[in-house]
Order: sequence, then structure tokens, then C-alpha cells
Amino acid sequence: MGGIFLKTPDFSDGFPIDAEQLHYLVKNNFVEFPDMDSMDIAERNSVDTLSRLITLWQALWFFVQEMDRISQGLPITALELTALSFTFAMVATFICWYPKPCIQYPRYIETKVRDGHQYTIGEIRNYARAHTHPRLPTSWHRTPMDDITPRVFRIDAYWCFYKRLGDWMHLHPYGRPITTELWDRFPSDLWRPMELLYYPLGGVFIVGFSASFMIGWNFHFPTSTEQLIWRIAAPYHMFFSLYGALHWLYEDQKWHRTQERMHAAGDVHGADPEAQLLARRQEDLERKDSRPSKRIVDRLRSLIQKQVNNSVGRDPSMAVPLLVIIPNILISALYALCRLYFYVEDFVSLREQPKGIYMTGNRFFPFIGDNW
Repeated sequence: MGGIFLKTPDFSDGFPIDAEQLHYLVKNNFVEFPDMDSMDIAERNSVDTLSRLITLWQALWFFVQEMDRISQGLPITALELTALSFTFAMVATFICWYPKPCIQYPRYIETKVRDGHQYTIGEIRNYARAHTHPRLPTSWHRTPMDDITPRVFRIDAYWCFYKRLGDWMHLHPYGRPITTELWDRFPSDLWRPMELLYYPLGGVFIVGFSASFMIGWNFHFPTSTEQLIWRIAAPYHMFFSLYGALHWLYEDQKWHRTQERMHAAGDVHGADPEAQLLARRQEDLERKDSRPSKRIVDRLRSLIQKQVNNSVGRDPSMAVPLLVIIPNILISALYALCRLYFYVEDFVSLREQPKGIYMTGNRFFPFIGDNW
């Protein structure tokens, strides 16, 4: 995806900026507000609208037809149930990504020129350190503007850690990895806090997705062993999905409370408090580790409390505790096995199905029955 790139004399190739960073630059008179009409963003977005709506209609119609079959007591296959579960994620993705314009190449803006001199990133960061961000570090990560509008969300730190593990194994299911210290784009899988207004809508989708495989509890399976494994995997799928949602909810609420405390203290642009606390704990552990004698319990405690950081450039705000990472890796591996079983069973179970799967409900008006 493209976006808006900022070009300065010291970054002639430019780098991506988000809306909050653009607002900061405009507010402090470092750039002019860009002419959005000349960028043709709205027109490019409308080109893709029809295909999105067609895809959404297909998913919703499939969902309605499957619910009609279930209401009439007609069986559905495990393959259909798996496809049905994806409609929840598909509709949620459609809602979240609908405003996303179809832009393949970046739109460039440049900093202002004042008295024959064009502002540089170094000058912008010096200004921020003197007026708005007194604790702004001299070094930066991701982009030079990223820590001017801090948005560290712990879920994003955990996600980036797991994704980097996949990069090391040459597994990139979520797109091309960013291997340079200066980002050339914003990844499409960044995690952000959610406004409280969207909690109910998000709850509907996550509950529907989590419980979807429980519908197959009494499905016909070729063998009792396959049914037993399904009855074990389906509840675990629901547990893992709801656990992930509750973990995200906890971190989201903590992020909002932290922002409220920072605003109340007048520290709007301060660094991430949790990241600072984790860094201090890590320093304390390193000092303790230098002692010549330690008991086994102390060593284990130190190991559990240690922070790990595999981010590009070792960004301190992306350090994550082993106490969270290790359990999550274990339960995630078990979840992956459950998902793998679902996909395999979707096709294996087709070898023996009840004849009811070949019966169709009302093709034109679902839920009306045989009256039409």
C-alpha cells in the first residue's frame, strides 16, 4: 500500500507518515496541508468499491443460506462450516478496511522552505525536544517521526515478536517483512487500540467466530475418533479465540488508562510508561546477574522476568517479557494444530456424508420454507 511520504533534505527518498504525524507537522508549521483532491484518493477508492461490495454480498448470502439449512435441520459439511466461520472475519475486515483507498504508490509532500532554507528532520526533532517532547531520545526507530507521536500498544509488541520469529523461519503469511531500520511502508497488520464505541461490534464478530466450530458438535463424521478430535479441537478453538480477545481487551483498557493519566499529568507526549518500567526491570536483572553467587530459584526468577527483543534495530519499546511470550507460544502452537485438523478434516470427512447434504433449502427466499 502507498500513502503519504515526507521528503526532507536529510531524507531525500522520503518515508511514510500517518495522519497523526501529518497533523503534528501541519500544526507546527513544518509542512503545508496537502491538496487531497490532487492526489485522487477518493477516485481511486471508488474504483475498488464495487468489487468489495460484490465480495461482501457473496459472503453474506452464503451465511444466510447456511443458517437457513441449519434452521431446517439439513446437515452441512465441515468444509462449509469452516467457510462459514470465515464470513465473520471477512465482514469485520470489510468494515475496517472499507475507507482504505486503492493506492499502490506513495504521494510525496515536502517540508516548508523558510528564508531560503528547507526544514530537515533533524530540525523537526530538535524543535520537538525543545517544545513538545522534552524526553525525546536522540535515536529513532521505524521512522524519524514515529516516536514523536508515540503509539506503543503492547499487543502490537507481542505480535511483532511472533512475526519476527516467522521471518527467521522464512515464513511470511502476513506480507513482505520490513528488514530495514527505516520503514518504506506501514505494514497492514499493525495493531492499534480501539475506541470504546466499537467494542460491541467487535464482540459480535469475535464471539461468532469463536463459537462457529461448536456448531459441528453433532455433525456426522466417518469415524467416532474423528468426531472426538473435533469435539476436543472446537472448544479449544473457542477458548483460544476468546482468550486472545480478553487479552487484547485488557491491554486496550490499560492503554486507555495510561493515556488518561498522562493527560491528567500534562505529559501528553511522554514515553510509554510500561516500556520504561520493563527497561528498568531488565537493567536491575542484569545488575543482579553480575553477582557471583545466586541460588537456582533466583536464576529461574531472573529468567522468567527477563525481556526479549528481536525487533529490527532493537527498539526498546518493543521488548516483551518471557513470562508472557513462552505461555503464548505454547498455546498458540496447540491452536495451530487444532486449525490444521479442521482443514484436514474438511476434506477427509467428505468420503462419507449423509444424503441430506445434497438437499437444498429455498434458493431464493431463505427462512420462508416450502411456501414459495
